[in-house]
Amino acid sequence: MGGVAVVTVLNSSSAAATVAADRARNVLGMSAGCHQVRARTTMSHMAVVYRRPVGVMRQSVKPQLASWDRATHPSQVKLARFLAHVDAIAGPVLATVSGRVAAELIVGFSDGISLIDGGHDLGSYLFPVASRLGPQRVAAIFGRKIHGPSSLAIGPARPGTAGATGQFSARMAGSYQRTQWKQRLHDRLAAQAAAIDPGPVGLTIALTTGPGRNWASLWKPLLDAFAPVLGEDPARPFHPHHDRIVSLGLHHTINTGVAHDVIIDAWWASL
Repeated sequence: MGGVAVVTVLNSSSAAATVAADRARNVLGMSAGCHQVRARTTMSHMAVVYRRPVGVMRQSVKPQLASWDRATHPSQVKLARFLAHVDAIAGPVLATVSGRVAAELIVGFSDGISLIDGGHDLGSYLFPVASRLGPQRVAAIFGRKIHGPSSLAIGPARPGTAGATGQFSARMAGSYQRTQWKQRLHDRLAAQAAAIDPGPVGLTIALTTGPGRNWASLWKPLLDAFAPVLGEDPARPFHPHHDRIVSLGLHHTINTGVAHDVIIDAWWASL
């Protein structure tokens, strides 16, 4: 495909938008269960979305955001303690599951704390967990913010059969580490996808890459480009309102035919 991005989206009429929102809620697991969905986005590509895992374990250690501070910084100390707890929960599962796994982190907050602002970015909670488990072992990871206790579930990645068309699909070439990659994705979203209404959001993204890619490293530049959907401060490009996402699902499929490109399929809905 070279440097060409292939993009398909749903019709933007109000009727189609309503159907898209209903389908997105199904994919997000907001209704009718949490099954894997296969959605045709191009003539040769099938997006894959996995089921949520079962076997929830209550977290006795508060989930922590990713930290890039020095090793002795309090944020790193708290993160290390949390990840040691993840090890204790995940170790037995990883030892018995031969294939890839799915994980879900529920981040619990006290009543009265807002779930849609305050720096509680779900992607930044999920990244350390996926990195600890090993991105190559993780086929899907889910995150939710709730008022209540935190928990973690890990189990075999299981496929399903229900179908829904993504609201946005693009094949992206080039290096995701370059600003131009984010800008190109941002511009395609701005041209093809309407901004979602204010309030909490559910977002599901399915990524298809070639083998050997650390797909978790794609998450930040990918989510940073979603400002046309989530909203952003025009004075701060690539800083969308991540905190609005209260339900996030990130899914990965390996396809040798993709080579170095990345295929992105996305669903979103107001919650």
